[in-house]
Amino acid sequence: MNPDLSADIEALKRQFPNTRELYREVCALLFFRHGITPTASRLYQLVKRGSMSTPTDVLRQFWVDLRENARVRLDRSDLPTELRELGGEWLSRVWSLAQQSAQAELAPMRDQHGEQVRQAGAEVQAVRAELERLRERLRQAQADLEAAGAREADAARELATNQGRIASMTEMLRETAQEMQRVRQELAWVARDAARATGEANALRVQLELASRRPRRAPASAPPAARRDSQEALALDPVAFAPASDQPSLIVDQPPEDVRHP
Repeated sequence: MNPDLSADIEALKRQFPNTRELYREVCALLFFRHGITPTASRLYQLVKRGSMSTPTDVLRQFWVDLRENARVRLDRSDLPTELRELGGEWLSRVWSLAQQSAQAELAPMRDQHGEQVRQAGAEVQAVRAELERLRERLRQAQADLEAAGAREADAARELATNQGRIASMTEMLRETAQEMQRVRQELAWVARDAARATGEANALRVQLELASRRPRRAPASAPPAARRDSQEALALDPVAFAPASDQPSLIVDQPPEDVRHP
């Protein structure tokens, strides 16, 4: 690019912040100062603002304004008729050629931008479809998370219930063990009392056996009264006859406190 043209365009960019005004000034700069026929694509490459429709509209209006201004100047009465007609035809020819050139350059760009627009539309549709899939996955993940939370809550409640049951069964086992211990103690007392009663009964039978045998050993010459007195005298007391360890105690053994009060 011509350095002078680049410098002039940069100056116009600073001077005209409005995009359409900037394109119009660049058209005039190219045509009148540098002798370059402006086109939409060239304008867009130099200015690089807005969309492609902006330089196209500005360029079309530029040629219309140029033709109108030229026609006014050619309508002056001091110019010869042939010159006015020749100038009008020349300007009309220039305008037509500029329009044709602009349309010819604009057509490929329109096709290119149309293809880009179609590609962008396809990409947008693909992105929307992917976004919808992600949203569906998110909804599914949220549903799974809620289900997992519900299962965890049910498991926690079941665990608490089982712990309560275990504690209750443990308490029952402890009470059963205590009851079995009391029963064992009571059985031990009953067995001891039964053994003591058995020993006492055996001692009594021995005493009775001895008592029944002693009168037969009395002298035959003794009178009957004397023999009866002798038998009574020789009769053994079952309690006195029993050994000291087997004699019944006058004090009843008391079972342990946990046995007396189950």
